[in-house]
Parts: sequence; structure tokens; C-alpha cells
Amino acid sequence: MRTVVLCSMLAGVAWPPSPRPRLSIEYSLRIDPSHLDAVDVAIHIDGAPDTLRLAMKVHPEYDAKYWRYLDSIRVDGAASNRGTGVTRDDSTLWRITLPHGSGTVRYRVHVQPANGMVRAWRPLVRATGAMINSPDFLLYLPDFASAPVVLNLDVPRGWRIATSLEPHGAPTRFAAPSAAVLLDAPIMLGDLHEWSFEQRHTRFHIAYWPLPDAAPFDTASFVDELRRLTQATMDIFGRALSKDYWFLIEDGAGDALEHQASLTIGLRSADLQQNPRASLTELAHEFFHTWNLVAIHPDGYGELSHERPQRTTGLWWGEGVTLYYADVLARRAGLADSNRSRLDHLTDILRSYYAATWSTRVSPERASLAFGDSPVANPDATGSYYLQGELLGDEIDALVRDATHDRRGIDDIMRALFRHSAGGRGFTSASLEALTDSVCGCRLDRLFATQVRGSALIDADPVFARLGLRESVDTLPAVDSAGAPLPDLRLGVDFTRPNSPLQLVVNNPLSAWSMAGLRTGDGLVALGGRSIASFSELQRVLHELRVGDSVVVDIERGAAPLQVRAAVVGYTRPRVRFTDLPDVTAEQRARRARWLVGGDARRRDRARYLTAP
Repeated sequence: MRTVVLCSMLAGVAWPPSPRPRLSIEYSLRIDPSHLDAVDVAIHIDGAPDTLRLAMKVHPEYDAKYWRYLDSIRVDGAASNRGTGVTRDDSTLWRITLPHGSGTVRYRVHVQPANGMVRAWRPLVRATGAMINSPDFLLYLPDFASAPVVLNLDVPRGWRIATSLEPHGAPTRFAAPSAAVLLDAPIMLGDLHEWSFEQRHTRFHIAYWPLPDAAPFDTASFVDELRRLTQATMDIFGRALSKDYWFLIEDGAGDALEHQASLTIGLRSADLQQNPRASLTELAHEFFHTWNLVAIHPDGYGELSHERPQRTTGLWWGEGVTLYYADVLARRAGLADSNRSRLDHLTDILRSYYAATWSTRVSPERASLAFGDSPVANPDATGSYYLQGELLGDEIDALVRDATHDRRGIDDIMRALFRHSAGGRGFTSASLEALTDSVCGCRLDRLFATQVRGSALIDADPVFARLGLRESVDTLPAVDSAGAPLPDLRLGVDFTRPNSPLQLVVNNPLSAWSMAGLRTGDGLVALGGRSIASFSELQRVLHELRVGDSVVVDIERGAAPLQVRAAVVGYTRPRVRFTDLPDVTAEQRARRARWLVGGDARRRDRARYLTAP
């Protein structure tokens, strides 16, 4: 009787529910050597809610939209892809139902063939290897993005693996502390050549995926180039963002994409055979992005999201100032072409800037905001923030040096921004200006108001004056190296709309094409009787033209076909020259000598600014 009473009492007790198992997320990525056009992915999830979301990351600049090529998504054990299995909420978002919060999601990603130029940031699978851009293959759990994950790779036997992900107990098994780290780590696979060196407590790895017919080149010189670039960069920031860093180099490809602990870049072995420094500027530019765009970034830029990224006013700093450093770092590292001085480089930049129709029309911030827009729809979409930012880098450096008697410069602004970026914090237009003022110990509000937020002509005079130089600008007929007039080929296209017919961009009212009556937004059908379906085809036809030719342009304007005849004529372009000031001083000449070799990041007081965030 007592036992019965006790059991009855226990039956009435409200026991707490059993704790849910700790969330576990484990990926498997499989490449079948007999089917290289598809990659199979499985995500085993345990300890999750019964319903959760899966998403594909959207990159703020280089987004291949691989959600278009993902299919066969299913949950093991689900009766169908409807209801209890998988529901697609948006192009980059799926809703998954897992019985008891545990199960395996499977799907297939179809790798797209490279039509035209191979781009290093796009997925590619060949018999000799693969480039896996993680966001294009690995869906993530946006509601559990901070959870650690494991990745297993099932790849053809003999393929080597190069990635910044941490090894996890086996050669084909890796771990990441969060989805953001996983999706910021591209994976290069295949018949790879590898080298490494150490710099400031970071091991730098170089993985090179050659083409089957790759040209041999001086790899020792190439590795030394990278070592010297890293040293020049470390002299500014003091440290890398990780204890291991990977250069992932794809032979025969173009373009590049930076990450926190790696860089994917396309180089041509045939070019490196001719000159081991053939890609020096691009390497320096993309490597510096590790700090200036990944660590130091506009507020909200690069955040993990499956939605279209928010616009930013700060690309002039992230891209343009990085271009400034691409030239400066090569000179500090002793790698720049001795036949082309820094003054020659600045002359070319100014010539392009003065020739641009947007130079006093579109501000650097407005150009930044227009990134990704069609120039047909938004005339601010000029891409001018690259050139504007590079010139502003020179001007800001000169103003800060003048105000601090050469004790500080733009390097110190970069170090301050690096400290500011601790914890992933981005910068705004206002905080960038305030931080620049604090480093300078002066007010640069006029520069930011008129030349950054406003569209006043960027003032390079502070650069020249402190070097004892005077600038003069005039215009001359454009001629080739033999003195023959160059034809006016200033005809562009809208790269946001690559499909035929190409949309023309005619932004110079004085060009031969504008004078002939062509307008921005016209659809190009044919040029000189030859059908045009791509920009490369347009370039080929344009470069066959000579001054004095007359060419018929077939276009579509609205829905109506139209023919325009253009007379191919010459054109004028700015000429920029520098001469010594009549009273140039010894101090100015000494500044000029230091400036020509890129300045010096290794001042005696630099240790104060090398405190890492």
C-alpha cells in the first residue's frame, strides 16, 4: 500500500524537461572525380530547434549568386521537400524542419564553367584541383552563427589542401569557431606547390595551383617578393590578424579576393616567367586589404548576412587609400621598377583625374554609395572612389606631416584605425574624420567637407609644396610613342548589365561618340558591320580603328533600331609636369628623397603606435 502511494505521488510531480543536447554542426563536402561539375554537401545538425533557417552568405562586392545553382536540398528522413522537410523562404534563405532537432541536410551545388576569364574568387573544379569559395557551397545557420563548426573534405586521392581553417584531428578535417570564420576561408585543392616563411610571429604559406602547361618561373624571387611585401606591411601594423596566413595563387586566373587569414589571387605563370614582379601591384593591393577593408572597414561592411549589404560612404578609403599603399609598399620593400619613380606614378594619376568628367561632379562618398549600381540608372556610379581615394591618401599624408613637423603621417592614421577596429568595430564618415584629426592634432574639416563629402577638385598642392615642387597642367593632342595621333576610343559599357545588347556609357560630351549622337543607355548591336555581344569584342573592333576612319554604329534606343555614323578623330588629354620651386630648400629636397622611396614607416617613435587591437 505504501509503495502504491509513493508511486502515485511521484507520478504527480512535474519533472523539468531533459536538457537539449549541445548544438553540433558538422559539414561534409564531397568532390567526385568522375563528376567534376557538381559538389555534394551534407550538414549534420544535432541539438537544434525542430525548425531552423539555413542561408547563403552574400558578399558585399564579389557575390557569384550561387544560390541559382544549388538544388536537391533535402533532410534525411523527411517524406518530401515540402512541409516537414525544406521550404525556400527567399533566394538565399531556406527553412528546415528537423525531427527532434537532429538530422542531416543534403544538397548539391553545380559548379559553373568559366566562360571567358577565370576569376580567382569564383568556384572552379578541374581534374587537377579545385577552388572552393566557401560561401558558394556552405550554407550557414543565421540564428546560430556564433556556434563552432567542423568541416570534413572528401576529395580525390592525392589532392593537397590549402586553407586558413584550423586542422581538427585529421588531414581532411577542419574546425572554425563560428560561421563567419568558416565562410571567410576559401579552400584550394589539388596538385599544389607550397612554400612558407615566418614574419612577426605569423607563418605565411604560399600555395600555388599551376595549370597543366604552366610556364616555369623563378619561384625563389617570387617568394622573396611576398616576404618583403609582408615585412613592409608589418612595419605599419606590427602584426597580422592570425598566426597563419595563406596566399592561394591560381595560375591562369584573374582578379583576387582578400580575407582575414588568406588571399585568393589569380596570376599567370607565363607573365611571372617574364618578370617575377609582374603582379606586384595587385599582390600589394590585395594583401593590404587584409588590414584596410577586412580589419579596418566601413561600419556594417562585410558583416555576415544573407541579405543585400548596406551601402557605405567609405569605399574611397577602403579601396582608394589601399591603392595608395600598393605603390608605397612596393617602394618601401625595394621592389618597385627603378625606371618609374613615384613622381611618374603620381603624374599618371593626376593626368587621369584631370581628364575625368566626374572629377568635380561626383564626390568620393557619393561614388562609394553608388557601388554596384548601373551608370545608366545612377550617374554617380563612376567607380571614381579608387582614383579619388589614392589622391586623398597623398594629400592627407602631406597635411598631417606638415602639421606634426613630419612626426606623423597616414601610417599613424592606419595604426589608429587598426586599434579602433578591435572587436570588429567599423568606422563612419564622422569617426574617420575625428580620428584623422586626433592623429594630426589639427582640423581637416575643410578637406572632408569639400573633397570627401563634396565634389571640389582634390588639392594636391600640399604634396608638391612640401617637396619643393610646382605643378603645371596644360593639354596636348593624344599621340602614341611614335608621335602619331591616337583615335578617340572613349566609349564605355555598363558592366552591371553584361548581357547582349551591351548598354553603352558615353560620359564625355566632347568624345567622338557623343558628338556623333550616341547616348548613355543605348543598346549596342553592331560596330562597323560586326555584331558585338561582349566587351572584349567591342575592344577588338575599337582598337582596329584609326584616325580618319568613319564607322557605322547599330544601336537600339528604346525599342527602335537606329544607325549612327561616327567620325573617328583624335583627342586631347591633360599634360602634367613638375619643376623645382625657385627657392627650394635643402629640407624640401630631403623630404622629396624620402617620399620617392615611399616614406619610412620605421621611425624611432613607431613603437607607440604598434599596440595591436
